[in-house]
Amino acid sequence: MEKPKKYAKITVITFAPVQGFIEKSRKLRDLYGSSFLISYLAWMLCKTAEVQYQCQVISPALINVIQGTPNQIIIDGDFPENAARNTLNLAWKCVTKACQEWLEDCYQIPRNYKLWNRVWQLWINHTWEFFWVQKENSTIDEARQLLNNCKYQRDWTGINWQGESSTLSGADAIAYPQMDQIADPRQYNYQEQKASIGQFYQAIQQKFGESFIDSREELSLPELVKRIITHQDVSNRLIEKVKKYFLHTENDFYELFKDIQQLAKDLNIDTFKELNRHENNYWTGWFMGDGDEAGKFLKKYPDKTKEFSETMRHWGKNFKDDPPENCRVVYAGGDDFFGIFYDIKTGKQLNPYLCIQEFIKFKEDYWHKPEKKDICASVGFVWTGAGVPQRDVLQHCREAEKSAKSHGRDRIAMRVLFNNGNYIEWVCPWEFLEILNSYEDRNKTQPNFADFWYVLYLLAIAKLLHEEYLQLLDLYFYSLIHKRRLAKPNWTHIYNDIATLESRHAFGKTKKESREIALALIDIYFPSYAEKIRDENNWWNKLNKDEILETGGILGDRTNYTIDNTTNQLDQQKINQAINNWVINLAKIGFHLCS
Repeated sequence: MEKPKKYAKITVITFAPVQGFIEKSRKLRDLYGSSFLISYLAWMLCKTAEVQYQCQVISPALINVIQGTPNQIIIDGDFPENAARNTLNLAWKCVTKACQEWLEDCYQIPRNYKLWNRVWQLWINHTWEFFWVQKENSTIDEARQLLNNCKYQRDWTGINWQGESSTLSGADAIAYPQMDQIADPRQYNYQEQKASIGQFYQAIQQKFGESFIDSREELSLPELVKRIITHQDVSNRLIEKVKKYFLHTENDFYELFKDIQQLAKDLNIDTFKELNRHENNYWTGWFMGDGDEAGKFLKKYPDKTKEFSETMRHWGKNFKDDPPENCRVVYAGGDDFFGIFYDIKTGKQLNPYLCIQEFIKFKEDYWHKPEKKDICASVGFVWTGAGVPQRDVLQHCREAEKSAKSHGRDRIAMRVLFNNGNYIEWVCPWEFLEILNSYEDRNKTQPNFADFWYVLYLLAIAKLLHEEYLQLLDLYFYSLIHKRRLAKPNWTHIYNDIATLESRHAFGKTKKESREIALALIDIYFPSYAEKIRDENNWWNKLNKDEILETGGILGDRTNYTIDNTTNQLDQQKINQAINNWVINLAKIGFHLCS
């Protein structure tokens, strides 16, 4: 293998928080606004490094595309720390000043109002953590590692405040003109402050409508910025601020200005349809995903960083421009992506089975199009009730994505999130997701003779496990034959069987044979997949010649189940439990999403 290229001087930059900034969002409009702002800040850093300091941006590639610009920037050349920090702060100042002045015009706040100005200035200076490293005669991997070490030394300043906190995050003060007024706590008048806050938000609502902002929302300044940056008047002000504060020519900002105007057009308050899942009590599907072990791939092939970034930027743009059916892709930056499934045309309840159909073909028809990627992808999908707040849904998306990663990658974690906060989850490799389409308890009108052998098989297993299961499985036999005669096209049969067997503790984990009950259920209800699932070679991840994940197995990484690395002895009890859980959760997810 060739030695990685060394650069005379390499600069790596990032900023934070990103996920937290996006997740504190109440409306779909906020998600668009926050993801755009992250891309905008990263793009401004790239463009300044390229235009003013004659550096070459290695990653992200395609800096003529603003939307989806990743926030880790690798630069070939000298982009000084002070210059980079000032660029970030100035770009953010353009945003905040555009929003501040727009609010002042709406509410007729004097431009020199001291209390109001002070808070805005604090948020201009202390919203972002900034990380910068530079290394001479270094490889990309060495510089990236140096940045990771730098991030352990946090550079964060909190903003102190008095009064009531935001109803969205609860972490910052409610934004309104008198928010920084210092008062004696003994003379604090809650009702008076509440009235002032209500008047402020009521004025904005009356001017732009309830679909844009609700007078009861009570947002903090950063949360308010994410909302109003999507308004056309504010986006026009932002363009003017960028022209004023940055010395580049207007041609340098052509793509940026076009994207800002397009965002305002797409989210026009007269035409943009919000996701009214609360009012209509609709369930919706949310998904979040990214590439698997991109860092491992780039560490092995650091000189492919620019090529890899270019490939993923192209993919992100195509995925956003041509999304799955009934899907809005909010952002697709590099190998990170996030979107929502709902009936965009009619606004009615969407059948979750339609989402499943899109994910079944995700790997081949979306991820590996237009060309096969060097890495796989993991996705967290959450089908959620209308009563769950959006910020909680986003956190569950993040957790579901982590679950897909921790179970072995190259798979999807499907989570049904109920209004009370409880959830069920099934994690499945892309290769086996088609099993949700292979349910075969629907077309048979009479018992199959082979079913008798299956039941005898189950009875024999029960004898090995415990005497008390004999009566249970005898009842299971009769219920099976009865259901074959009914032959209704739903998942209720296997769901009820699983529930009954679970209640009687039939899915033991002490013996190897205990997983056979779960596998026998696969034999009965999913015969076309039975042989493939019983093949233990399909339980484990498969790597390519470069030790990069190529195909995910049902149980994931074999090393997670290895007791002794010398003899490669496996933990059978852990395997039994994992197989049982996989089949149990398959039945539960299928019942809720495919019925």
